[in-house]
Amino acid sequence: MRMATVIGRVTLSVRHPAYRGERLLLALPWNAATFAGESRHDPAIVVYDEQGAGVGQEVAVSEGREAACPFPSPTPVDAYCAAQVDSFFFRPTTESKE
Repeated sequence: MRMATVIGRVTLSVRHPAYRGERLLLALPWNAATFAGESRHDPAIVVYDEQGAGVGQEVAVSEGREAACPFPSPTPVDAYCAAQVDSFFFRPTTESKE
């Protein structure tokens, strides 16, 4: 699971039947530079959202096989919005140089 910032919504003209009642978001996944306070992200991904996340909000995203786990039947999902993040605390680890 990793953090991402929502930058928009995705609209489909044709969709798979499993995508009923959902929202698809466009999100920028965080990388180490993002946590260090820089404005750099990994390439944008499409995220399946049932939480109601909005543009500019930080979310926790599960990807790969784990993204499809919340569904009772097989669903073609590669990234799932698992949580909306209100706040976070990050402290980089210090490496000992011995």
